[in-house]
Amino acid sequence: MKKVLLGTSALIAAGLLAAPASAAEKIKLGIGGKLESYFGVVSQDDTAGYDPTMTGINTDTEVYFTGATTLDNGLTVGAVIQLEAETDAATNADEQYAYIEGAFGRIMAGQKDGVLSQFAHEAPQYGLADDDVAAFFAPGNQFGSGISYFQGVDTTLAGQDNSSITYISPSLAGFSIGATYMPNPSGGMQANTVASSVATANQHDQWEVAAAYNGDLGAVNVGVDAAYLHSSGDDIVGGGSIEDATAWRAGLVLGFAGFQVGGGYLRQDDVGGVDDAQQTTWNAGVGYKTGPYGVSLVYLASDGEAPNDDESEYRQVSLHGSYAMGPGVTLGAALFWAEGEFDRAVGADPESVEGTGGVVGLQLAF
Repeated sequence: MKKVLLGTSALIAAGLLAAPASAAEKIKLGIGGKLESYFGVVSQDDTAGYDPTMTGINTDTEVYFTGATTLDNGLTVGAVIQLEAETDAATNADEQYAYIEGAFGRIMAGQKDGVLSQFAHEAPQYGLADDDVAAFFAPGNQFGSGISYFQGVDTTLAGQDNSSITYISPSLAGFSIGATYMPNPSGGMQANTVASSVATANQHDQWEVAAAYNGDLGAVNVGVDAAYLHSSGDDIVGGGSIEDATAWRAGLVLGFAGFQVGGGYLRQDDVGGVDDAQQTTWNAGVGYKTGPYGVSLVYLASDGEAPNDDESEYRQVSLHGSYAMGPGVTLGAALFWAEGEFDRAVGADPESVEGTGGVVGLQLAF
């Protein structure tokens, strides 16, 4: 689940939990983390082959080890290790990377999201993020279509924590730029750029570039970003290749006197190297925070198209709330309506699944 950052860029790494050591000391790791538990009740349409339960529990727990040291030449060198702490986690680490920081900016190397995600601004979401809510609307492919309306609830491509190197410039009057190179987006140390068939082909040499502004214009706080991604498709033995995949996004958040309004937009073309596979996702919302309380209203839309012209739609409206009970302890809740629809190009009428529900959660940061 993504971490929502409101009115600021994600340029500030989560790794600064432990203060830099002096030049005479080795790096000493500090410890932190989070534990989030959510309980949801949902009323959702069923189909002939799919009848979801009305209740569900979701968790997101991580432990962070972080540390840094400042060298005699003034450079700061640090490490961030984020471990998954759930019994069903697919990997034992979420992110792990080292960084070097100085007057030139920051260089990060390891397994971490690229700048498209790090620079992203989205609709304000207090308490629960869009994907926390959408997780309770069953993503099953009830109608046998080649695409799923659930694939596009995020405008940031968060979660691409494969090996990469990233550069982020210093902030100059609020402006920053960055770039990420990921040799093998599908994982592994080295990518084989020749595949035996289309079915086994992947992407390689993924590049991301992004720019962001975070600052104040008079009494208005402004956060805005734009980013582009390109990855190359593998060649196929015997000739040909799969398509290069591309994506671009933009986001804007404005804040004034406790209010925030904004949203994010993501367009993906030739998803996974599949010609004419497209996905467009955007969200927009408004929020207000005063003292320990926060509330926001968010609209999310995602549209996909498969090469055979099958189409999918996902729509979600959610009302979010949060209450900070004390340092590191937050209660979150959301009410939502959602609908997913499949529209086959031939052979069947459009079919949809609609649902409403509520989610409550306890979020601990330590």
